[in-house]
Amino acid sequence: MREEDAEDIFEIRGDRDTADDAGVPCMESIEEAKDYISYNYEDSVVIVLGEEVIGLIEGYVFRDPDFPFDSPFLGYYMKKSHRRKGYMTEALSELKKRMAEKGDTDLMLWIFPENEASRRVAIKCGWTSIGCHLVDFNCFNTFLEFFC
Repeated sequence: MREEDAEDIFEIRGDRDTADDAGVPCMESIEEAKDYISYNYEDSVVIVLGEEVIGLIEGYVFRDPDFPFDSPFLGYYMKKSHRRKGYMTEALSELKKRMAEKGDTDLMLWIFPENEASRRVAIKCGWTSIGCHLVDFNCFNTFLEFFC
């Protein structure tokens, strides 16, 4: 992830529908995208087509004392103009394979249960749903579905 990617990242994370589907705050400016890049460059993977960043895969550590797992999680986003073309499935599958080669087999995904597109991608990539858990996320009680 580079500062030059800020406009593409803003297009992805500044889209209200995408933010709502993923349960993340919607970016409000290019400056916010630049701050995001400087803070998250080590924990995120960009999906690039030509010179354009078309998607993001982010790493998280989930902190909830009532949650029974202590594994890193991934969240992912794709530009609307590049959805339903298989890019995220290909990227997640490759990332999962590379992580397994490094010995990291406990990688998990969290997805809002009503986000059917993300659920389909997870299943295509070989993740299995392990159920839902109620969390206080962004100050709202909501269910997240976890895949491993």
